[in-house]
Formats: sequence, structure tokens, C-alpha cells
Amino acid sequence: MAKSSDPTITDLRRELEKARAALIDAQSHLSAHAQMNAALHCATEVFHSPLHAKVTAAIAGIEHALARTNKLPTLDSQSPDGVWSALVADLDRCQHGRHQGDACGPADACTGTSAGNPHLRPGTVIGYGLRGDHIVMPDRKRKHDPTAWRHSDEAATG
Repeated sequence: MAKSSDPTITDLRRELEKARAALIDAQSHLSAHAQMNAALHCATEVFHSPLHAKVTAAIAGIEHALARTNKLPTLDSQSPDGVWSALVADLDRCQHGRHQGDACGPADACTGTSAGNPHLRPGTVIGYGLRGDHIVMPDRKRKHDPTAWRHSDEAATG
């Protein structure tokens, strides 16, 4: 079983949330289309297409998967820090929106694997904490670990 700090869980949850939102929009469109057809033909009942049923089932599956992983504390839009956590987790994306190490193919004008954000390489100091500690871009495997973002001044310089 994946650990709660596993970045894969956070990334998968975020992608599931995006897919869920898109499917809800598709479901709404399909429903409106079915209602329009019923009104056009003066039908007393609205019949939804098989695609509408498949979209509804997919939404239910995504919601089930999200509910199962909701018990794991992860940095995503559902966590207490919400949008801020998701923002920080996205700092390693390349200009095409792919995380460092993810596939970023010819359609995105990249060459295979995303190198991530060229402005924030792992180890780059991006700020300073209250006690002078450095806030740095952690490596990909530790970006979901809040302790990986902070380094004491001594550790950063020596």
C-alpha cells in the first residue's frame, strides 16, 4: 500500500479531481441535450443516452476512489491548506504543465521526459523562513514532504 506521503497519491487524486470535474460538465451537457430532444419531440419522458449512463458510472467510480484515498493526508485541494498546497506541488511543472519526470511528448514540443520548471531546479533557494532558514525547491520524490522545503542556513552553506 502506498504511504500517505507518496507523491503519486497526490498526483493521482489531483488528476481524478480534474477528470471528475470534466465528466460532471459532460454529464450536464448530455442531460441538457436529452431534455432538449424530449421537448423537441413533445415527449413526456426524458430518455438519457447510454453515454450518459457511462459518464455517470465513471463519476461514481472516481468519487469512490477519492473517498477511499481521502483518509490519507496528502497535499491537494482537499487538504486543510487547500489551494496553497496544490500551488506548491505544481512548482516543478514545465511550461507545458507536466511534472518533472513525466512524459512531455512531441505534441507539447518537448523531447520525451519533462525536465520540469527551468527556473526552479531542485536545491534552488526560493525564499527564507522566519529564522533565516532557506526555503528550497526539493527533489521530485520529496516535494510533498514539507520538511524537504526547509534547510537550515548552515546546511545550505556547508
